[in-house]
Amino acid sequence: MLLSDIDIVARFVDPDNDRRIILTPLIDPVAQIGPSSVDVRLGIGFKIPVTSHVPSIDPYTQQSAAARYMRAVDLPVGSQFYLHPGEFVLAATLEYVHVPYDLGCRLEGRSSWARLGLLVHATAGAIDPGYSGNLTFELYNAGRLPIQLKPGSRMAQLSFIQLTGRPKIPYDVRPESKYNQLLEAQGSRIWNDKAKA
Repeated sequence: MLLSDIDIVARFVDPDNDRRIILTPLIDPVAQIGPSSVDVRLGIGFKIPVTSHVPSIDPYTQQSAAARYMRAVDLPVGSQFYLHPGEFVLAATLEYVHVPYDLGCRLEGRSSWARLGLLVHATAGAIDPGYSGNLTFELYNAGRLPIQLKPGSRMAQLSFIQLTGRPKIPYDVRPESKYNQLLEAQGSRIWNDKAKA
């Protein structure tokens, strides 16, 4: 069951810490809270692929090029980032998010950005129960012109889904969880996967 705006707001102020959704800062609730979702904003940090020194990526070895593939760039407030056609970058939400154990969460792009050719996540739209941290955007310009991105822009929306029961092992206690408590965009940590190909 998808939570409505009334249910989401009730979870923001729930006196039970185990049921409370944390999403901070919530700068403009009237603009950000929709009928069944909450808009999240683009933060100031980006991870930009740097390929001039990388022959290929071996996703199974931390010492490989995958660890050196991304360069961190922080933009001053009020500046802009130009994402050119065919380019891919990682960025993070401005908001810190905590998903309680009885909810799942979906990150989806806003249609206004999609109509310009911007994809906000390549495949990673699911946020598990127990996740805490800033969320990573996988931004890709599928259009034919550069897209100007400004930190603070409403970039995507979160929908919350009521689970049928509490998971046996939530994200924050799974030994395999690689991205909990992140405060910035994070490149791949696929080499931490237990099952190797």
